Amino acid sequence: MRRALLGLLAAVLLVPAAPAHAAEPPSKATWLADVDTVMQGSWAYVDDRVAQAGDGARLAINLDIDNTSLATYYDRGAPVKRVLRFTEHARAQGVTLVFSSGRKAGAGRAAYARRMLENAGYTVGGVCLRRAGEGLVHGKVRCRQQWVDLGFTLVANVGNLDTDFAGRRNYERAFDLPDYDGALG
Repeated sequence: MRRALLGLLAAVLLVPAAPAHAAEPPSKATWLADVDTVMQGSWAYVDDRVAQAGDGARLAINLDIDNTSLATYYDRGAPVKRVLRFTEHARAQGVTLVFSSGRKAGAGRAAYARRMLENAGYTVGGVCLRRAGEGLVHGKVRCRQQWVDLGFTLVANVGNLDTDFAGRRNYERAFDLPDYDGALG
C-alpha cells in the first residue's frame, strides 16, 4: 500500500499541470468536425479571389504549422486533411503556400519543418520561424510581413491561435481553426 501511495504521489508530482486557461481537448473526431466547419467555403473563396486577381498577381496563403497544417496534438506529423485538401485546391489555382510558425528558429529547424510539411503532402513555398528572443506575436507578424515584402498578397491566413491573427492585419481573410482555449497547445 505504501508503495502504491508513493507511486501515486510521484505521478502527481511529475506530471505537469495543464495551464489554468486550458480546456479539456475534445476527441479527434470532434476537432476534425470543427475544422471542417471553419473551412467551409474556403475553396469558393480561393476561386473567387483568384478570378479577381490581375495578371502577374502573386497570391499566397499563409499557414501556421502546429494543429493547423499538421495534426500535432492528435497525430504528430500527419496533415490536417481538410487543410491539406484546401491547399491542394489553392495550389491548382496558382496560389503559393507559405508557412509562419511560432516554432523557434535555429540550425536546421526551418529545413526540418519544411521536410515535415512536404512529407505530409504540402507544397511549400517558404517557411518562416520565430527568431531567438522574439515574442510569439512579433514573430508571426514579422513572418507575414516578410511574405508581403517579397511581393505576395496574402489572400488567406490559416491558424488556430489568437497569435496567428494578432498584430498588423496584412492578410485578407482569416480561417481561425479551434484551439479550445489552449488545450491543443
